[in-house]
Amino acid sequence: MAANRQQGSYLSLFTAALTAVPAGLIGLVYDRPLVGSVITIAGLLLLVYSLLGLRRIKRLEFTK
Repeated sequence: MAANRQQGSYLSLFTAALTAVPAGLIGLVYDRPLVGSVITIAGLLLLVYSLLGLRRIKRLEFTK
């Protein structure tokens, strides 16, 4: 669970990205290679963005 609003936002984004990446990969395998590649790339970018955001927040938790 998220302890504050920022963590909740990045956690929701992380979950959405984890859903988009496999969905895009399935789109690549089946009949929609263009749509699948766009969704996969967008999911990977969102995954990196959310991980960097969570890392930044985590670093601020322990500073006084």
